[in-house]
Amino acid sequence: MDLTPLRIVVAFPLPFYTPLWVAARRGLFAAEAIDARITAPPPGQTIRFLESGQADVALSGVMRTFILADGGERPPVAIAEVNSRDGFLLLAREPAPGFRWTDLEGRRVALFGEAPTPWMCLQDVLRRHGADPARLTLLRDLPAPEAIRAFLEGGADYLETAQPMAEELLAGGRAHLAAAMAEPVGHVPYSSLIVTPGFRDRHPDLCAGAVRALARALDWIARTSPAAVAECVGPDFPAIAPALLRRVVERYHAAGTWAAGPRQAREPFERFGRILQAGGLIGTVARYEDLVDDRFAAAAVGPGDAS
Repeated sequence: MDLTPLRIVVAFPLPFYTPLWVAARRGLFAAEAIDARITAPPPGQTIRFLESGQADVALSGVMRTFILADGGERPPVAIAEVNSRDGFLLLAREPAPGFRWTDLEGRRVALFGEAPTPWMCLQDVLRRHGADPARLTLLRDLPAPEAIRAFLEGGADYLETAQPMAEELLAGGRAHLAAAMAEPVGHVPYSSLIVTPGFRDRHPDLCAGAVRALARALDWIARTSPAAVAECVGPDFPAIAPALLRRVVERYHAAGTWAAGPRQAREPFERFGRILQAGGLIGTVARYEDLVDDRFAAAAVGPGDAS
């Protein structure tokens, strides 16, 4: 069977996006006659790669489409949800029993500098729990390795960072868990498969095949033990020790980080837009219809399933 190349860029080469590598490792793209070629461009460049024709599909945060729409541009469209929960952890330098969100007021917090979404979601959580984001002292623009270094060297009291870095700090006793962001943030369309309207219109069969492959990957992950999921994608993360990768996958699996299915429900999408607006990232929340094309996902899961 001849396979059609599909150039897929992923925002970061991290286990957060495990469903993409599951679809590749288990031959789900190939079953759709797709030769998935997955790469990770420099941070923040996934949408630019789409728009310049260097990639066909991006697995990226939909906040970037909200930003483009807010700037008056025609944004790419999300065709399948991949991450339904915030995957970041808030770590403390000292043990944090009974942690409360107001504990962050007056403290130094190192943020993930490569993307704004974690800070947008953290602000929303703070407000809903009676804490004032303006009362935090922020280290905002440091790349993740520098933010971690500042935290470990005493330059910050708290660190919001991604996996597997967070799990590695916890396992080594160099940090303490204050909060996993998945539960307090709740369901938001954190990351989706994104395409330009032009690519969607020219290649609807490729879009449909990619979404079907993703849907089967999500279903397999939901029915499979975290250990087996970690083993499946282990070759894609050779720098992560197998035991550490298992802990990362276990945490994501338990938190419902990966979407139950590729459908993109209106209410979480619109709520996410309001979070970005309240955080000052955008001025106006674009319409769901302008940012989402759910037809491929609906066809992939069949009638009656809006998960």
